[in-house]
Amino acid sequence: MEHYFKKSHHFRLSQAILIFTCVLILNISTTNVFAALLDGMFDGFEESLSQRLAKDGEQLTIGNFYTPERADSHGPIGMMGEHTHNIGELMFTYRYMQMEMDGIRDGTSSLSPLDVRNRGFTVVPTYMKMQMHMFGAMYGVNETLTLTAMLPYLRNTMDHLAGATLGAAKFQTRSEGAGDLKVGSLWRLYAFEAPSIGAHRFHLNFGLSLPTGDITQKGTTPLGVIRLPYPMQLGSGTVDILPGLTYGGAKGNTSWGLQALGTYRIARNKAGYSKGDEYEVGAYGAYAWTNWLSNSIRFKWRHWFDYDGQDTRITRPAAQQLVFTADPDLRGGQQLDIMGGVNVLLPEFLGLEHRLGVEGGVPIYQNLDGPQLETDWAVTVGWQVIH
Repeated sequence: MEHYFKKSHHFRLSQAILIFTCVLILNISTTNVFAALLDGMFDGFEESLSQRLAKDGEQLTIGNFYTPERADSHGPIGMMGEHTHNIGELMFTYRYMQMEMDGIRDGTSSLSPLDVRNRGFTVVPTYMKMQMHMFGAMYGVNETLTLTAMLPYLRNTMDHLAGATLGAAKFQTRSEGAGDLKVGSLWRLYAFEAPSIGAHRFHLNFGLSLPTGDITQKGTTPLGVIRLPYPMQLGSGTVDILPGLTYGGAKGNTSWGLQALGTYRIARNKAGYSKGDEYEVGAYGAYAWTNWLSNSIRFKWRHWFDYDGQDTRITRPAAQQLVFTADPDLRGGQQLDIMGGVNVLLPEFLGLEHRLGVEGGVPIYQNLDGPQLETDWAVTVGWQVIH
C-alpha cells in the first residue's frame, strides 16, 4: 500500500499547482498567526536565554532576519534556497554549472570497461559531461514569505565504447534543452541574536518541480536513432515535492549554515517510470575577510534511489540489456562532496546590488548501485542582482 498511489496513479499537474497555490495563500493570509504560534513554542527558551544574557548586560533580539550587506550574507553559490529576502526585495540569479563523470564504479570499487563487458553489457559508457545554465528569481512577498523559481537549460554529452573487440567502435550521444521548472517558497520560522551568541535564523523550504524537461530525447548510435538512456534525458517527467529545512548563523566575521532537502516523486510519468526519491544534508562555514570578500567550505551528503518502473523504449529485457545507463535498477547511490567557494559583493551599479560567487568540489566518498559512471568534479559560477 505504501507505493500504491505512486505506482497506480498519475498526479495531474493542475492538482499540484492548485495545492501549491493554496499553501502559499494560506501562508500569506496567516502570517501573524504563524509567527505567534512560533513565538509561543519558543517562549520558555526565550525567557531562559534572555535572563542569562541580561546578567551580562545583553538584550536578546527576536525576529531579525536581516543580515547587514556583506559577502557571506548569502551562502555558497552552489546552495539553493539558503537565504530569504525582506519584503519587496527582488533577486535574479544566473548560474553556470558543470560536472564531469569519468570512470565506472560499483559500490565503492572501480571497474574497467572490460569488467563491465564481462558482466554482459555490449556498450560501455566511459565519460559524461553535464553543463547547466540555471536562471532563477526570488521575491520577498512579506516578512514571512519568499517566493522562488528556477529554470535550467541543459547540455549533456556521453562517450561510449562498443564493438566485438571493446573499443573498436566509439561514439558519442548528446542531448540539449530546458529542464524541469522548480517553483518554491521559503518560510521564515524563527530568528534570535545577541552580541555574545551571534545571530541564528531558521526557515522552511517547500517547492514543486514541474515536468517541463523533455524525457523523449533521441540520439544516433550504432543501432540507429534511438531514445537515449535515462541520464541523457532532460527532465523527470513527474511532479515532485521538494521539502526542506535551513538554518543559518553568524557571529563576527564567521558564518555557517545547515540544510536538509528532499525530493519526493509523486507518481510515474507518461513513459512509465519515476526517478528515485532523493535527500541531501549539507553544512558549510564561511569567513568574511572584508565586507566584500568571503571564503567558504561545504560538505554535502546525497542519497538517491533506483527508479520505479521503466520506459520500455529505453530498457530492454534483462538478458538483452545493452548498456547499464538503460537499467532503472542501476540508478541509486550515495555521495559525500567537499567544496570550496568564494563570494564577492560588488559595488552597487544603477541602484542594484551585484554579487559574484564561485564554488567547486570533488567527491570524497561514492557508493553507487552500479555499474555507474562516477563523478570526478563539479563547479558552479553565479551572478546575482538584487533590487
